Amino acid sequence: MSSSTSSSETDSGWGRSLLACLGTLIGAALLVLALMVAVDPYDSGKLGLLGIDGVDNRLTQITAASRARNPDFNAAILGNSTAQMVEPAELSRATGLRFVQLYMTGAFPRQELAVLDFFLRNHREVGALVIVTDPGWCTHARAKEEGGVPFPDWLYDRSVVTYAARLISWQAIEHAFQRISIGLGRRPRMNPDGFVSYEDIWPPGQFKEVGWPRDPAPASSAEMRATFPEIAALADIVRALPADVPVVIIVPPTLATTVPKPGTEAALERSACDAALKKVVAGRPRSNFISHRVDNDLTRDRANFADFIHYRPILARKIEQGIAVSLRDGERAKIDF
Repeated sequence: MSSSTSSSETDSGWGRSLLACLGTLIGAALLVLALMVAVDPYDSGKLGLLGIDGVDNRLTQITAASRARNPDFNAAILGNSTAQMVEPAELSRATGLRFVQLYMTGAFPRQELAVLDFFLRNHREVGALVIVTDPGWCTHARAKEEGGVPFPDWLYDRSVVTYAARLISWQAIEHAFQRISIGLGRRPRMNPDGFVSYEDIWPPGQFKEVGWPRDPAPASSAEMRATFPEIAALADIVRALPADVPVVIIVPPTLATTVPKPGTEAALERSACDAALKKVVAGRPRSNFISHRVDNDLTRDRANFADFIHYRPILARKIEQGIAVSLRDGERAKIDF
């Protein structure tokens, strides 16, 4: 007499086990997704039920979203790390506005524009915008692919579905627990206005021979020299703003040895880019274009720089003064630099 289990009974047992395992996995995934929806790990404002304020990590391409939607601020500074030392608290004191720093390390203009669009979508009333434009804005053609730090387009676009699809990941879970710790008072959130000085990693008195400005390749024709797709995209956004929103565009300083020499091809390129940037705000009330990429006593002094493009607080204070007076006097502002 045989005591072996029949084939049908074995198959049925395996089937039930697989279904149970699959059900467990689906249930776990749904629980994780529910947690992500409740916490909103990146503080995007697209989801979130717990009312936790802020984030705590150094990934500026991600943390900019939390700052850009913060209703405590009505004015913004945008750019890459060449905007980092412009201190929002100083501008707020000088202007009466409430500035937030939205710099992103290694960011390209397209990415900065995505954050600007996100800021504008989250603020019905805007007090002012400051755009710090490195040489990447002077390209004559948009790159098909951009290197550098990966940029989370899904975080800044309008789609909640696309955002939710990114929440089942180890990175999102890590950010969720960081946010829960903030909500429980066990972890401080980052400075809400976004200011982080790089003086801690580049102490005063040190100059690193790195960071030469990445000026784009020269135009191949006069027509191409007048074509700046990144600036054109910025101009479209500025035109859509209410007329009473002032915009100040800054070209940040670089060490004098990197400033194009007058009469050279590089100088002609720089002049054409400056003219295009100036046109974006020309005639706009309390708005201005200021180029600090000049050869003078301030920019010849290596003590005023951490490397060829990253400037020290002494120059940042000068830049802030120029921004403040521009927000008051517009193109008539007298810039001390």
